[in-house]
Amino acid sequence: MASTITTNLSKSRTIRRKAAPRLEPEPEVIAHGPRESLTQKSDISTSSDNSAVSSTCILSLNVPQFDIQRTFPAILDPVRLFHEAADAQDIESIRSLTPTFLHGLNTILRSMSQLPEDVRHASGYRNAESGVRHYKLLFMSHIQLLLDNKGFELVCRRQFIWETLGFLDAIMSSLKRLMQVAELEMRQLKPLPDTPEECEEEIEAEEDSDHINGPRRNSLLSGDTHQSSEGSSTDRTCVEEADELGSFAKPLAIKHTKRGLAAILGPLSVNLRRKISQSSAKADKAASVEKLTTCAGHARATANIRNSIALFPESFDDKLEKSFPHPDDSTELFLDKNGVLQLASLKGLVRYLTSAVSDDDLELSDVFFLCFRYFSTPALVLEAFIERYKEKLPGCLSPDQAHIQSMHVKMRVARLLNQWVDLHWRHSEDQEVFAPLLQFAFSDLSRDLPRSVSSKLIDTLHNAACAKEHNGRRLEKTVQLIQGSSPAEELCSLWEPRGKKAMVKGEFSKIKLSNFASPQGMELLARQLTALLWEKYRDFQPEDAARFWVEEATGKSTYGVSNDASTKVTTYASFEKALHLWALDVIVSAQSMEDRIQKVQFVLEWAQECHIIGNYAGSWALFSACDRQSLVGSLSNIGARHEEILLALRLFFSHTNRMKAYKDAIQSSRGPILPTLVLFIGDVKRQCGNEECVDHPNAPGHKLINLRRYRPLTRAIRDMERCHTPYCIQRVDYVCQWMEEVICSYLSRPEVEWEDIFYDKRRP
Repeated sequence: MASTITTNLSKSRTIRRKAAPRLEPEPEVIAHGPRESLTQKSDISTSSDNSAVSSTCILSLNVPQFDIQRTFPAILDPVRLFHEAADAQDIESIRSLTPTFLHGLNTILRSMSQLPEDVRHASGYRNAESGVRHYKLLFMSHIQLLLDNKGFELVCRRQFIWETLGFLDAIMSSLKRLMQVAELEMRQLKPLPDTPEECEEEIEAEEDSDHINGPRRNSLLSGDTHQSSEGSSTDRTCVEEADELGSFAKPLAIKHTKRGLAAILGPLSVNLRRKISQSSAKADKAASVEKLTTCAGHARATANIRNSIALFPESFDDKLEKSFPHPDDSTELFLDKNGVLQLASLKGLVRYLTSAVSDDDLELSDVFFLCFRYFSTPALVLEAFIERYKEKLPGCLSPDQAHIQSMHVKMRVARLLNQWVDLHWRHSEDQEVFAPLLQFAFSDLSRDLPRSVSSKLIDTLHNAACAKEHNGRRLEKTVQLIQGSSPAEELCSLWEPRGKKAMVKGEFSKIKLSNFASPQGMELLARQLTALLWEKYRDFQPEDAARFWVEEATGKSTYGVSNDASTKVTTYASFEKALHLWALDVIVSAQSMEDRIQKVQFVLEWAQECHIIGNYAGSWALFSACDRQSLVGSLSNIGARHEEILLALRLFFSHTNRMKAYKDAIQSSRGPILPTLVLFIGDVKRQCGNEECVDHPNAPGHKLINLRRYRPLTRAIRDMERCHTPYCIQRVDYVCQWMEEVICSYLSRPEVEWEDIFYDKRRP
């Protein structure tokens, strides 16, 4: 019976403005790692001052252009009047200004939601956006009582007003940071110019000269990957080829989320593009207009954001907080020449995370929560947060300044604690701090901050305690983000192989790969292999896999109870290796050179089909079997089309640049993908060579946590998390059972023994 994995997508909702001043807080989104949080459902207003704009507004001439510079100044006057009302202790003015301020804030956030997906899905942008929404929730929760009851009398008017002002200033500071991150991402997203026409003509001339020597199919790569006059490029090894081509055959930047080799490795050949343009001149003209519009739209949006940032008053630069460094910073923190934190004590790291200076380090919170169990324990981490929460500020501040700065620190601590519990809480390991954290939320957070903040933390803790196995919602939100932006395509196959009856009966020895030697058969093979690999990959969490590799490399156990992640990770990696051995066996078992070439061609086409649907694990295992020239022999006669496939995969999986093309493809993907673990294992174990703790360069004897060790580990975890987006594949059970039976048979012997067997088969 076939099983289908389906994706449930939630529809965006429209929130109409109500006449009553009641303010309903929007759901908070806690951001997480580099391309990792739940997609925001933006409010769509029908008011005349902010027309609804499509998500592709900067790419189209038929919709209003992104123009935050026009909507942003509307919030500055209410903020200025808020400060004047606070100085005058004017409660009524604060009450009347609040809806105006929130309307302006919502308008700005709606405008920002029209930015390109690549900007809004960047980890730094999501972190900054979550900060704005967190402080907005605090502000709304704090001031709601004043709005609900016009006769409300404050017990301590001055304290209430200063707390309100503190929340408002926190919103504006985080909003400025969000715009700065957006401007940075927009500059990095700037489209590249087209190739000059004279260069295209030269490339086309080279391709035409190649066609004189024989027929050739359109290349998946650009024109400079053709055979040289000295001989076939496949006469050399993968490393030799990559060394020669790696310096100039670089894939172009990916602007859209296409899924084929051409989309990953570079543009289609010039000839193919010319043929397409000749057959559809109107479409080509429309595309050129769209490209011009895209370039102009990016430039306009970037300038809009930059000009809006310049309008922020200096009071939102957090200069006061940054002007009073902690006396222990000189020995507990070390920043490199670029201002990036590299070494820190646990208390210094928590202090840095809860200060405005950490806003520029967009990945630091991910590094901390994904890796703190390597260098500390939950009890020590909670102790550091509580100590920071209750820390006394410098005595040189005035009472009002001290109250505001203390409130900022407490808000940051509350936000990080909520991020811990919501995204990173592992109840089996963190349950020792469940009671003290719950007590802290009831006694301190509920007293100092709006009740909604402590209530949310308490509710999340309760849900974690009730769950049998709670590992945070980080992975869940990452998957939701990708699914929301790009629903998975349903992959099903109606074609049936010739040996179906034997497969259904379990007579697998009668089945040959040649039964699938057709486009439909190749498609069925690739999809069912993907379904098998996905079932094994989804069984373990990336964080557990990274921990297993660290323990394997260092021989040390990290904090926490043991789990079965090691078995699940090993099962996936072993299955990938067994697939490689199967492909090798098929090739070297050929009875003649012609038969061997046909089997190499078959395996390469299978690898390409896997690659097209994002199954990089299968693509790597199959391609690398064909590239074992010491076993397979010369590949000079496999044909032009298969040479292109081989070379394309060599460049994609090239180790000369640490598989950069492969890594970029994962990070830019907007759909399901399956990784080969080669890259991640190497990245994680390579960093284990760095010491866990090192001396402060300027203060010998002070051992500090070495963050250089944990930043690459964090990036590897985030990339693996992106690969947990489920495929929507109709499983054909009899094909999967046959394939798993055959592949697992290669697990019966060590790999070294199989190598000897293959060498014996290859001998005449």
